[in-house]
Amino acid sequence: MSRFFDEERADWIRGKVEGYSSWIEVDLDAIGFNLEQVRKMTGSEVVPCIKKNAYAHGIVHVVAYLMERNVKRFLVAKLWEARQIRSAGLDAGVINQDPLFTEEQFAEVVESEITQVIYHRDSARRLSEAAVSAGKEASIWVKVDTGLGRAGVVYKESVELIEYISGLPGLRIDALYTTLLEDENDPLQIQRLKDVKIALDKKGIIIPTLSIASSHGIFFDSDSHLDAVRPGVMLFGWYPVPEARKEPVELHQALSLKGRLEHVKWVDPGTPLTYGGIYIAEKRMRVGTMHMGYSDGYLRQLSKKGIVKVEGKICPIIGGVSINHFLVDLSGTEAEVGAVVDAVSYTGENDAHGLCDLAGVEPYQLAVWMSPLTPRVYYREKVPVALSEPELQ
Repeated sequence: MSRFFDEERADWIRGKVEGYSSWIEVDLDAIGFNLEQVRKMTGSEVVPCIKKNAYAHGIVHVVAYLMERNVKRFLVAKLWEARQIRSAGLDAGVINQDPLFTEEQFAEVVESEITQVIYHRDSARRLSEAAVSAGKEASIWVKVDTGLGRAGVVYKESVELIEYISGLPGLRIDALYTTLLEDENDPLQIQRLKDVKIALDKKGIIIPTLSIASSHGIFFDSDSHLDAVRPGVMLFGWYPVPEARKEPVELHQALSLKGRLEHVKWVDPGTPLTYGGIYIAEKRMRVGTMHMGYSDGYLRQLSKKGIVKVEGKICPIIGGVSINHFLVDLSGTEAEVGAVVDAVSYTGENDAHGLCDLAGVEPYQLAVWMSPLTPRVYYREKVPVALSEPELQ
């Protein structure tokens, strides 16, 4: 195992977890399984999109694990995410989509050997100057706007821009990529990017990687797979849209959110509970308090309708979900203070998809609302092999 994972620390990790009121478990084997599913579906290089802390799974440990699985390049949305990877001593290829505004940032990506996304002449010029000053060659990906209208050089102007970039010293163009609308326009977008590549080939500008597909394209458009695909949520076992769940593709959810009951009590009929008294006890009942809320990632939209798993039994939550607390109806259980509660289970009614359906949100939202400060425990073959918590960072 790498320096990031050590099964000999399993007992120490289990001891630390005993003191947590909430934590996230990450099943590395599930991520590995999903990676192989993507490879089988596409036959393309997999360049994982690991923005927002690897969709809540923890960017450093996810990169370290995937590097063991022969993943060479990773896509991030923010420069600080690239910094995290480099600060951890990981030498994987990192493609940064965050725009750069200062000379210090241009110098940093060159010195740290971070691949920079470029689609402006000025940015290309400044990156070239930084590379020449450092005596290095800077890698870039050019983003082409083929129809989404969000960011990138408009496809009609892309050949001219890329000719300009190719003439600048200290720069190497490693890829062209675009982002799909994910609708009936996708075939047109794919052809537009291919046409750009054909025009560049005729001019003798050879760019080795063409990339279009994210998770949606991987599922629904094999023509978009090309040289490299950029899976995000599907790599972690979450289907990008409900329709994808109907496809014959098995994914394993890699994340579970857990916590412990901090308080258990009996309440009488007519007792108001949670802010505004939005739940009134209809009978004498046992109620548990979780020191967990939407700051941890248990969706606020699950107020009055969320479910958790206690002692293997699905139990409804009571009233609202606040920043740090929610209540659980413990009827039918014998759970006491300290009992483990699966707030988001790996499987079953309260897995990520089940809870997102109840909340009326997409899995993306569940992922990005998970707190990066919640401790994360990493498992291989059901053995804890790594721990990430704020005081250890």
